[in-house]
Amino acid sequence: MSESNYVPVSERASGDFGTSLLETGGGTTLGASSSSQPAFPMSSNFTANQRSQYSSSSRLEMPDWAVSLIQKPMVKLGLGVVVLVSFIAIIVGVSGGGGGGDSANASMARAMHLGANCDGMPDMLYGTPVQEHNGHYYQIVGGAYAKITWHDAVRDAGHRCHNGVPGYLVAIESKAENDYVLSLIKGAHTFGQGGNDGECWIGALDMKTEGDFQWFTGNKHTDGETFWEGGNPKTGGGKAVAGKFNYFENAANGFTTGATEPNSSGEEDCVIMRGGHKQDGGTTDGSWNDEACYQRHPFFVVEFDK
Repeated sequence: MSESNYVPVSERASGDFGTSLLETGGGTTLGASSSSQPAFPMSSNFTANQRSQYSSSSRLEMPDWAVSLIQKPMVKLGLGVVVLVSFIAIIVGVSGGGGGGDSANASMARAMHLGANCDGMPDMLYGTPVQEHNGHYYQIVGGAYAKITWHDAVRDAGHRCHNGVPGYLVAIESKAENDYVLSLIKGAHTFGQGGNDGECWIGALDMKTEGDFQWFTGNKHTDGETFWEGGNPKTGGGKAVAGKFNYFENAANGFTTGATEPNSSGEEDCVIMRGGHKQDGGTTDGSWNDEACYQRHPFFVVEFDK
């Protein structure tokens, strides 16, 4: 198109569509022209009579200064940012962000938050070799020199990769698996040194509902699963959820020490496995105990799925 034949978009729109795009009722047919109304009032080059006519016919008229203002690049950018932020806020509100959403979405968000992006990545283990047991993979982390909180352990576990999947703080679902994790603790090269008893963080807690312990893993199979409810078995009637494994130190699990774990009410929300603990001459190796999450213990175990 030559420069001499160029017609501005607003004028081409006027000539092609007349006033039909702006009619609020009645109006002309698309493609028709009207002599009773000025065409397509999108330019600031209209007469005072035309402006008056559109103002009196309930059409929204934008002042010249406003038209000029929104054409400025920085103003355009600012308006774009406002629109984008508003759109994101709508999406988050609809999807349950900030505490809403169903349990599946919550689990997925938690896994994404905790886990490394392991797709196509080499193993990132930062320590001892991974061991296989019944189709799952485990890594013992820490040592007699370590002072690890539960929060430290869960973050660390989620940023390890093995076979293309992220790790998580171990979820123990059977006595056989519990015995295996205990063997990893006792097999650690610094086990028993420095007076420690091999206490090891596992991926359980009752932060959501006091006394009801769940697995917090990022693993879709175990994440959010409640395995114990009611808190203290002696004073609160706490008990295992039907069919769910636990190994808290109490009489129901065969311990004769008189302990009634879990026994705290509010200040002990995370769970350790005892790796070499003795009480009153009776061994409680492998038993579980609820602990304050900011206590520090020497070990934790990372689990990886297939």
